[in-house]
Amino acid sequence: MKKRYALYGSSLLSIALFLGACGDNEEMENAPSADDAQSEFGFQAFDLDIDTAEHKDAIDASFDIDVSETEAEYENKLESKKLVGDEAYEALKPIFKDLALTKDMNKEETIEKVSKAFGVEDYTEFELEIEFSDGDTQEFTDRK
Repeated sequence: MKKRYALYGSSLLSIALFLGACGDNEEMENAPSADDAQSEFGFQAFDLDIDTAEHKDAIDASFDIDVSETEAEYENKLESKKLVGDEAYEALKPIFKDLALTKDMNKEETIEKVSKAFGVEDYTEFELEIEFSDGDTQEFTDRK
């Protein structure tokens, strides 16, 4: 009798873990082509983490075009948003277009533009990694 309950319990746990993992899929179904994203935004990967005094990871945004898949994730605790995949991309797309980031921008200008675009100018920690269209990767960090 105990073995049957153990079997049921482990089966239910496996199903719950499987279904939970399916819900966090960041992969996009309607992904832009790498050329389209690079010409629109100027980059192919964007990973942003901003902490505020009230919220750790107040803003967590990532977008990555890879050979096999394109992923997007956007969490904004200030606006109670948590989006993945195509929904995240649709929310990030207008922000990315307005940013108009270039690899020639200095650290202060980049941080100012990104923090304003995401509505978090009063942050405690700012971390951004961008891979530009030519493959050049730049990191920007700041702590207040």
